[in-house]
Amino acid sequence: MTWTFVFCQNRARTTLLPYKRARHKVRGLVAALLLWSLGIFTLHAQPRPLPPPADWQFTPLTETVHSTPRWFLGTDGKARLVYELLLTNALKVPLTVTAVEVRNADSGAALVKLTGLSLLAAMSLPTSPDAPAVVLPPATVGVVWLDVPLADKAQIPAFVTHRLTIDAVEGIPATFLSFTGVQRVAVDRRPPVVLGPPLAGQGWHALGSCCDGPHRRALMSVGGQRHLAQRFAIDFNQLDAQNRPGVGDPKLPASFPTFGQPVIAVADATVVVAVGRYRDLLVDEPREDLTHESEGGNRVVLDLGRGRFTAYAHLQAGSVLVKPGDRVKRGQPIAKAGSSGTGGGPHLHFQVMDRPSILVADGLPYVFDTFKIIGQTPPLLQALPYYDTLLPIPITTSNAGPRRKAFPLGGDLLGFPMLP
Repeated sequence: MTWTFVFCQNRARTTLLPYKRARHKVRGLVAALLLWSLGIFTLHAQPRPLPPPADWQFTPLTETVHSTPRWFLGTDGKARLVYELLLTNALKVPLTVTAVEVRNADSGAALVKLTGLSLLAAMSLPTSPDAPAVVLPPATVGVVWLDVPLADKAQIPAFVTHRLTIDAVEGIPATFLSFTGVQRVAVDRRPPVVLGPPLAGQGWHALGSCCDGPHRRALMSVGGQRHLAQRFAIDFNQLDAQNRPGVGDPKLPASFPTFGQPVIAVADATVVVAVGRYRDLLVDEPREDLTHESEGGNRVVLDLGRGRFTAYAHLQAGSVLVKPGDRVKRGQPIAKAGSSGTGGGPHLHFQVMDRPSILVADGLPYVFDTFKIIGQTPPLLQALPYYDTLLPIPITTSNAGPRRKAFPLGGDLLGFPMLP
């Protein structure tokens, strides 16, 4: 085979081609030499630099969403989108976050914008979830505990993005102080699971509910991963007819009307965990041998199907009526409320998650199919002292009325149907 050197005009360099193909390149060579002679084309043209990608931007903060954003319908009538935005300081100096905006990624509409006190209340370091913090030391992670209220479920977006703003930092151009994250975060738009009531009767006070209590920020690192199994957990405490959390010695579990109340199955389900070996603790009594096994004390976990499990914790000693493998029917008594595994007084801890563990799982939203709102107590930190004094808790009734397929918010005072 014979070879010859032929100039390839489209590559601006000499290429070795077979003779058969060379004949088809002669015209190209002539044209290239003509352009070169006119100064329009050079043999040593420098390649043009590639433009940056369309999504290129300098980001002093990097963002990660801990878990898929999920929603529920609250007793206030609003659809609430709940998730955690983890922000990492990518600089060698501290920076201050001044605004976090959640946007509909498709329409660009702002869903919520947190600044000032609202941002301070919603942000902390993961190691100190109760201490507000918008200043991030170098290479430190901060968490924005997002609770995005929407007028109705029709406004729930398919994807969200985040617009972040920081204070001026020496050496960082002003154009980089406010930027939109490149992530389009998918939202789980499926409706939450609908359950029957876990308790019966009147006066059930929802404490630590989403999104005002310690459950919401109980982000735990276990097995090399972060878990927030209690994201939507509620502690139910019963008040008496005078709205008192108890009568008698506030150290004794039996002084509280919650103690010994029947706990019932919220759906037809299979029992996967049933633990009943722990004793009931006095109020403020230190917990002993606290491990992942003893956390929650006596407890029952039901498999609801479709990757959902529900947990009942702090059950009364000797009250658990079921064992793993049992099938239960909705409304069936399975135990009684107690104070095992907790020094916080008798209550029922209730949650839904994606694995049969109270701690090592991802917390999922849920709603109760029918109940009524009796009234509303003050916020958690203002209500807790009444559990020490056993004085009547102030109640407002402006939001009273029936609810269907809704999630109780913190401070709601509920009435569930009585047991047959």
